[in-house]
This record gives sequence, C-alpha cells and structure tokens, in this order.
Amino acid sequence: MVYVGGLPLKVALAVSLLILVILIIYPLLLIIALGSTQLTSALSVGSFIESIEVTVIMSTLSALVAIVMGTPLAYLLARYEFHFKQLLDSIIDIPIMIPHVIVGIMIVLAFASKYNVLFNSLNAVILHLRVFNSTLLHYGVLHFLLTPVVNALIYALSAIVGIKFINTLWGAVAAVAFLSSTYYIRVTEAAIVMVNPEMEIVARTLGASPSRVFTSITLPKVWRAMANGALLSWARSVSEAGALFIIAYSVYFNGNYVYPASVYIYESYVGIGLSNAIKYSAALLVVVLLIFIVYRVVLSLRRGG
Repeated sequence: MVYVGGLPLKVALAVSLLILVILIIYPLLLIIALGSTQLTSALSVGSFIESIEVTVIMSTLSALVAIVMGTPLAYLLARYEFHFKQLLDSIIDIPIMIPHVIVGIMIVLAFASKYNVLFNSLNAVILHLRVFNSTLLHYGVLHFLLTPVVNALIYALSAIVGIKFINTLWGAVAAVAFLSSTYYIRVTEAAIVMVNPEMEIVARTLGASPSRVFTSITLPKVWRAMANGALLSWARSVSEAGALFIIAYSVYFNGNYVYPASVYIYESYVGIGLSNAIKYSAALLVVVLLIFIVYRVVLSLRRGG
C-alpha cells in the first residue's frame, strides 16, 4: 500500500526527481552555463535582436488569437452537453498530434495556393459586387445610396484577399496559433469546470444575460487560469520551428527579411556550428525566462491586489 511517507512513495519521488534532473534541468543548466559568457555578444547582434522582436510579436498575436477564439469554446465545452461535442473535443486536440511541418503545408494550402477556397470565393464575391456597382450607375437614387456601401465592402474584402501568408507575420501567426491555441483552451476549460455552475444558474434566474454572468461571476474566478493558459500558448509559439520552416522561414519585417528566433538559431547551427548556436540559444532562453518571471510577478501582484 502506498501512503504518505512510505517507502514506495519515496522511491517513486526519487526516480521522478532523477529523471527531471537528467532530462530537463541538466540540459537547461548546461546550455545556459556554456552560453552565459557570450550573452552580451549574442544580444549585441542586431539581426538576432530583430529575430527576438519578430518572435515576441508573433507569439503575442498568437496568444491573443487563442484568447479570442478559445475563451468561448472553453466555456462551451465546460458548461454544455450537445451533439458532436466529442468531435469538437477531438478537433481541438488535433494540433497537438500533427507533425508541425504538415501544419506549415496546411497553412500554405489553405491561404497561399491555388487551392485557397476561402480567398477564391471572396474574389468571386468582389467580382459580383463590382458588376452590381456598375449596374447601379443606371439608377440615380439607388446609386447614390448603395454605391458607398458596395465600395466599402469591395475595399474590405480586397484588403482581406490581399493578405500574404508566405514569409509574412500573418503566415507565422497563423501557423503558431494553430499549434498553440489548444493549450489555452484546455487550461481555461479546466478552470471553468471548477467554478460552481449553481452561481451562474442563480444569476440567470435573476435576469442576468449570459455575457453578464460570465463577466461578473465566472471571469473573476478563472482569469488567472486564462492568463496562465495565454502564457503557455505564448511559450509554445516561441518554441515553434517546424511549421515556420514551411510558411515563414523568414518574415518581412520593417523592410527586411528576419528569421524567427528558432530559425535563426537553426541557421547559426547549420551555417557556423554548435558553439555559435549555443550563445544564441542561451540568450533566447534567458530572454524567455525573464519574460516568464516578470509575467508571473505581475500576476502575483495582481492577486495580492
């Protein structure tokens, strides 16, 4: 029988800690120790700083996508039973198991190839709107009233269709958001499940709308979990490489093509060697760890407030 303080538990904990040290802590400390003497050198390279900047922006936008898309889905999964719920559950978990290179290919197919059904359909709509706009020229009052609206629609749809995904921030964000949103959804869903639904039911019976119930009762209890889920999603985006090799090996940013940080380190490893990759790897690890620490401190201060 396993019990607190018993030998079986102590052995299990010892084995667990040993694996943790060998598999995670040892490689992490080793690369930081070897690269620590070159941190200043790495962080003084302009192209590397740009790569970190691109990566932080990409990952932050991806986390925002996860929040906007994932919060309603997490609430739906946590609070409701409906047909095909298991199917939706499975779809949300799919990004975790797909090889990341395939994700890059999927994004290319969906948004940057001749198979782009979405943009092709929008182009067809734009064409019909232009024909309709030409027809309005024969109708004075209708032309005066409807042409500004039609032109606005054409402009908006053309802007969407004009978005480029190959080697752009849009493509990078699409790829990493696909891969990282699952983490936010699952963390937020688990937190919502822990909130007593009776409080929400009482508020609804008193006339509160669903959105009011969420913002006044559920959100105050789960916002920390949402913040942690967003951080996990952000971190997963920072670490991505495989999908970026396909869709955004370099990103057009501020008039230059900039490697995302993971690609930059890969290029330094392949092009120059291990010693060069170590300093950039250590520098990125330190930057990410600092962001983690600052984020956690801000959360703890908010909790204290």
